[in-house]
This record gives sequence, structure tokens and C-alpha cells, in this order.
Amino acid sequence: MIDSIRKDPKTGKWEFDYKDLKGKRKTKKGFKTKAEAERAQAKRFEELNKGINPINKKTTIKEAGDLYLRLHASTNCKPSTYQTYQGYLNNVIVPFFGDININEISPILIKEFMKYMQDKDRVNATVNKYIKFISAIYNFMIDSDIAVRNPLARVKSLKEVKNKKIRALCTEEVQVLLSKTKKIYPDFYPLLFTAIFTGMRQGELMALTWDSINWITKKITVDKNYTHGRLGTPKTGKIRVIDMSDELAKVLREWRIACPVSENKLVFPNNEGNYQSAENMMKRRFIPALNRAGIEQIRFHDLRHTYASLLLVNGAPMKYVQHQLGHSSITMTMDLYTHLLPEVNDKCVNLLNNIVNQSIEQQEEIRRFGT
Repeated sequence: MIDSIRKDPKTGKWEFDYKDLKGKRKTKKGFKTKAEAERAQAKRFEELNKGINPINKKTTIKEAGDLYLRLHASTNCKPSTYQTYQGYLNNVIVPFFGDININEISPILIKEFMKYMQDKDRVNATVNKYIKFISAIYNFMIDSDIAVRNPLARVKSLKEVKNKKIRALCTEEVQVLLSKTKKIYPDFYPLLFTAIFTGMRQGELMALTWDSINWITKKITVDKNYTHGRLGTPKTGKIRVIDMSDELAKVLREWRIACPVSENKLVFPNNEGNYQSAENMMKRRFIPALNRAGIEQIRFHDLRHTYASLLLVNGAPMKYVQHQLGHSSITMTMDLYTHLLPEVNDKCVNLLNNIVNQSIEQQEEIRRFGT
């Protein structure tokens, strides 16, 4: 931040330049000797590194957060992510930190924030998301020459306990749910069938268009996502191509004839041919369908888990499941779904026993025949 020390030829006094925490160039003048200017320069440099700057006391965490959202998140993040960050800032972070200067927030205060959130029954994974967002704000401020340090740099994330209580419907529940839905809500049946037998996310289904379905190769290209009233890319930002079973192809061919006309060529539009409201779909179709089938309420996302578990139970390789779901790594797929296969795990435990048993049998045969 400190640029130089020089002598003013007009006054004969020494001065130095520096940038304050807002990135504005300042000049400190009037020193009798170069040594005096150097001492003042070193002191100012130390103050800036500690985040002390009288001119910058009005820069609050809210102002910093707003800058981050407007100049970075609005152009580099998905609309849904932007809205999530906006909620974090206005509903969580600002109410706790208030009008405090961003350069006065210390690591200990960050830890107080984390403890406070835990006491408010926020799970560790959620608190870590808050921390990651605040850290991103600080890094952006540092890159913009507004802040000089990130108080979260050495604050450790909380240990997250992975959710092992994934709810996946069993084969019998799937059969009952589809049977009841086809009779009572025939307009919802194709969407439900597609969700269960492709593992597509809710937003991906809402954005699916007919031109994304290849009837010859029986492939579906997942390249769009519709959430929070906005059309965007899939969650991972990557396009994936998934397989379509013969039965699913049959269901969608029949639905294409009855499907409401849509200018956007939507596969699952509302009655007017526009994008469906996820909230309305859940309230008017999905939850009532579960109730009619006598199945306890689950999340729509659990249909994605159902698809994965059905594949694995029926012998599909984990790598294939990863590809179909669009996970970035097979580790993620295994962490999520390995525990859904207790019967497979039981078989694996006894694999080595079979080797021992075969060895014993061979030895008995050798002794029996004297060879």
C-alpha cells in the first residue's frame, strides 16, 4: 500500500503516499527529516495492516456485503445462489454484526458468531455456509484494496455430520405411488414417473423441453434448470446426458399428445403452457399423491435418492449411478448411497469366509485321497 517517500522541492519537507482501506490515494506531508517520515510511514503501514483507518470507520459488513453481491455475485453466481447470499447477509449476518466496521471484526468475534448460530439450532453445515460467504466478502474486499486482512483465514470450519437418514422409497412404495397417481392425478403422473426413473432434480424437470429428448438413442440432455422464477444452468453448471428406459419413453410419448401447448416446448408446463411453480406442484400434486398412496411425507429431492437406490439394488455399478446423477466424483455418490445397501454389505463381509472354507475343503480332499 505504501508507495514512496520523497522530499517536496518547494517546502523542503518530507512526505509519503499510501492508499487507505477504500483504495484512495493519500499523501502525508510536513516531516522535517526523512527518518521522521519513515517512522510515520511504518506506523501507518502497521495501522493499515491491523485494519485501523479513521477515514474508513463507516464501512460496515452490510456495505461490504452489498458491494460483493453487486459487483461479484450478480455476474459470477447463479440467480438462486445470489438470492441465497442475499438472505444470508440480510437475515443472518447483518443482524448479528450490526454496523461494526469490517476491519474491527476479529477472529474471536467470528467464533462468537458461530457459537451463537449453533445455539440457535443451526446445523454445522449451515454455519459453515455462512462462514464461507463472509470469507468470500473479505477476500473480495482485500482484492479491492478496501480490507487488509481476513479474520476468517485461520478459523476452522465446524465438523459436519453427514446425513445418513436419506429417505428413499422402496420398490413396493414406488409401485403404489405410481399406481395411485396415474388414477387420481394423470396430469402429474408423467412428471412423477420421469423423476423416479431419471433422478433429475426438480428444477431440471421444470425446465425440460421436448427438443432435449432424443427418441432414437433414448437419451435426455439435461442442460437447463428453472428455480426461483429464473431459467439457468443445472446445479453443477455442467450439461449431462442420461439414459431413458423403454417404459419411460412410452410414458413420455403418450404424455406428449396430452401435454398442454407450450411456446417454450416445455415437457411439464402448467395448464397455460408456462413454467410450473414448484410450490404449487408440491402443494397440489406431490403431497396429495403421497397421502393417497399412504406414504409418509418426503421431499421431492428424495425421488432422486429413490432412483439411485433402485439402480444399486438392481445391480447397477456405482460409476453408472454417478454418471446418471451428474455427481462430480464417485466419492460423493458412494458417501451418499453405500449405506442404502445393507444386504450388499453383508455379502461383502462374508466374501473372505468363502475363501477360507474353500481352502479347508481342498485340504480335506487331499487327505481323503492321499495325494
